[in-house]
Amino acid sequence: MDEIIDKRFERVEKALATLITSISTYNPAPALANDLLSADTELSQGLDILSRHQSNYSKILSLRATSSELDTQIRETLNLLTKTRSELIATPSTDYPTNTNPVSYSELLSYARRISKFTLPPNYREPEVQTDGTTTPKESKSETQTNGTTTPVAATNGITSQTDLGTAMEIDDPAPADGATQTHTSQTSTVKTNTDMWSQWLNPAETQFVPWPSEETIRRGALASIQILVDQGIDPATFDPEKSAELEAERKRVEEEQEGLREQERARLEEERRREMERRMSVSGAAPERREEQPKVFQLETFDDDEDDD
Repeated sequence: MDEIIDKRFERVEKALATLITSISTYNPAPALANDLLSADTELSQGLDILSRHQSNYSKILSLRATSSELDTQIRETLNLLTKTRSELIATPSTDYPTNTNPVSYSELLSYARRISKFTLPPNYREPEVQTDGTTTPKESKSETQTNGTTTPVAATNGITSQTDLGTAMEIDDPAPADGATQTHTSQTSTVKTNTDMWSQWLNPAETQFVPWPSEETIRRGALASIQILVDQGIDPATFDPEKSAELEAERKRVEEEQEGLREQERARLEEERRREMERRMSVSGAAPERREEQPKVFQLETFDDDEDDD
């Protein structure tokens, strides 16, 4: 490309020099001027070709750089694949046993359905009836399972298994004698008494089982603090931990106020219940008996007027 441009520059120089010489000798020729114009046109075309050549050359250099980068990336990828393959081949394989026991989903669902009633704490536990008349718990069929743990149930005093359980033959037999009836009645009362004792020991507060925390428990936790922040228009995410003491004091104050209101409501309900009980007692006849007994405290009829006169 440089040779072509140099030749066209030389032609322009020669045509220009010839034209200048003819003009200086006062012998100008139009052919020399046309030759200069054609040389200049060829030079302009050569410069355009040179510009396109430089642009294409810059593109070629850019493509070469991109190709070199891609070649490097391909080599790195191939090296990584080779290394990964070597690690996979070197990793020991796991040999699974051939004698497996597959379990179908229907069997799992059936098992879950059968054990569902044993996964929650029962509200009532039947006492275990023993034949030896002792109160020592023992392992038997009536053991209650809670969360996968077997809990023996205590037996009642002096009660045999044959006493509480009836059979079809016993139903067909005639009515027992009076002594047997009294024995059965006393045993039934003993069972009821022991059941109440066990119930009071297992659930002294007589509260119903709830699988979530109560409102009082939530108010004593961190959720109450967050709720106080929200009520005050403070974002918990941007809250300053140094103010936690003030927040705790505010939470305790709110809790004490609510506890006082609950105590007042409880006292009011107790007072209303007491008044209602007194009203019912007065309606049923308990109040008139009290009015008959009250004059006996202040009665003066036992004193003799004659003795006073003496």
